[in-house]
Amino acid sequence: MSPVIATVILSGVVLAVGGAIWSYSLGAATVTADVYISDTMRLLYTMQERFAVEHVFYNATDDVLNVWVYNYGEVNVTVDVYMNSTSAFELSDSHLIEAHNTNRVEFNFTSSPLPSHEQVAIKVYSRRQNVAYKRYYVP
Repeated sequence: MSPVIATVILSGVVLAVGGAIWSYSLGAATVTADVYISDTMRLLYTMQERFAVEHVFYNATDDVLNVWVYNYGEVNVTVDVYMNSTSAFELSDSHLIEAHNTNRVEFNFTSSPLPSHEQVAIKVYSRRQNVAYKRYYVP
């Protein structure tokens, strides 16, 4: 009778350990698959993100620099626009630009207007770390 009870107990222990290992490996595989899918989708959205600085215009009477950013990609883009010149450095608030749309960003220089014939560097930086550059010469 003792060998039969030992065999039943040993079989139960083996099944319990096997079930625990199977449960752990299933959870680890699910987490790994979820991380892989989210990383792949993030990379896909980064590759589908397309935007450019379409136009820049400085209105000297209002001291406002207007920057138009066009999103010609397939996904919505959240961008920050930086403006750098010898007399000023400005950062705009974040702007959401929907796919196939244009958004205008304004920089106000009422306290110190941009001087004529100055070069302005504009950098548009997205949350997915894509960048577009534009140089503008103040007339």
